[in-house]
Amino acid sequence: MGKQTSWCSRASRRWTPTLVVAFISLIALASAPAAAQAEPLTLPLHVSEERSLFDQFGYAPEYTRNVPAFDSQDRPYIRSRTADQDGTSFVNVLQDGGWARLSILVALTAAYPDFEATVGAGGYASDRVVFDSQDRAYTVLTIRLEEGDLRNVLLYSLDRCATWRVCELPFGDRQPRYDDHNRGNVACEYFTGHNALDGPPFVAVWREVSDWTGHWATRNELWVLQPSFDGETLVIPPATLVTDRFLGMLQAAGGASFAATVGEKTYFVWTQVTSIPSRGTPTWVGVFDHATRAVRARQRLCYAQPGNDVHATPGITIDGTGTLHVVAGAHNRPLLYTHSLAPRDATVWSTPAKVLDSGFVSQASDTDGVARLSYVALASDELDTVHLVCRQVTNRGGLYAGQGYHRLIALSRPAGGAWSKARIIAVCSDGPGYVNYHQKLGVDHKGDLYLSFNVYKAADPLWLRPLRRFRQRMVLHSTNGRSWEFATTETFRAGLLPAP
Repeated sequence: MGKQTSWCSRASRRWTPTLVVAFISLIALASAPAAAQAEPLTLPLHVSEERSLFDQFGYAPEYTRNVPAFDSQDRPYIRSRTADQDGTSFVNVLQDGGWARLSILVALTAAYPDFEATVGAGGYASDRVVFDSQDRAYTVLTIRLEEGDLRNVLLYSLDRCATWRVCELPFGDRQPRYDDHNRGNVACEYFTGHNALDGPPFVAVWREVSDWTGHWATRNELWVLQPSFDGETLVIPPATLVTDRFLGMLQAAGGASFAATVGEKTYFVWTQVTSIPSRGTPTWVGVFDHATRAVRARQRLCYAQPGNDVHATPGITIDGTGTLHVVAGAHNRPLLYTHSLAPRDATVWSTPAKVLDSGFVSQASDTDGVARLSYVALASDELDTVHLVCRQVTNRGGLYAGQGYHRLIALSRPAGGAWSKARIIAVCSDGPGYVNYHQKLGVDHKGDLYLSFNVYKAADPLWLRPLRRFRQRMVLHSTNGRSWEFATTETFRAGLLPAP
């Protein structure tokens, strides 16, 4: 890995109290009228791209409509986004007077005077803030410099997002300049319910080494690393090579965490390319030992469908008993679920089984049809119920019976139980055919769920899509995964925990 050793970028040395004071004086927002308490929604939501969400539902929140993260008091922090798929510039945080904007650009421009823009940061490749148990905050980004060079960076904050420092991560310069497969090449672990994150999040970086058979496939090296602190300075250690057959990681939709850390071990999942695509995409699990930086207990869990397709990105979460839960991704095929048979043990797993096997009827299927699912979003709550949100292609019932259309669905699996029937969250009311919901799932420390999603029908010309991809953004809240409401400022305020 050469120069990719313990170092942080220029930001840590260039950040000054003057910049901090000058910035904080600019960020306070004027007090906004209190939002009304949200009401349970009648689902599914029928959403049109042609009308504003306010016109359709009266939904126009004060906060940035993106997936929230939570500190130890369950105070929400939401990284900014717009309709554009690339841009982010601040973090929204709920304060006494309303929603404040805490800049991340001050730190980036201090670290990189030739900073020009963020890339894929509007939810296409990265989306959220991550907190550890000491309320230190982190976020990963890919940035573009004035000459067009790319960098991967990990930002961290010791004061709950008020100020940031920047560390550079490997392979930013190896990311494809125009990535039509919306992969990015950096990701970090985030909180999914029971991975306490006593320190910085586990990080994956990858670089393409060759083409591979299949439109949605390239062969990559996958490297992982566990940052740590030296005093108040974040240290990026040498990365560990996992495999040189990594398929990649699609984060634009689903965006499930690839890792779950407990203590000094991180359990993580990935996919690999295969020379026998008819068998499916090999989905693997491994355990990273923080002390030795070695990957142990490698095991192939299953073959996801189809083969050599980065849409088959899996997700992992851990529940309060220490049981590991993995959902293997798919691209318009069944999603497969498996769980560990012993707490915090990645060596023995249940037989992979479909989470759903109905929905799309053809001459080759029975009257219930087969499951055509994509994009894993995964979390576990305080009752150890596992929650899954994904996209389904169906031609049964609903708005466009007999025609194929895409809808957003949620399923849940109580501890020791079976997966529920699909609950339909949203459909596009602009006609059948392709829709992507770009859904992301967050969870607070009480186990409440927050679902960020978008309705995107790809009706715009290619050149305009990156600028308008996320214009129909919304955030829903649920205490149980069954009943949902629009998240309001009062929803977040009511969820605050007492200060310790």
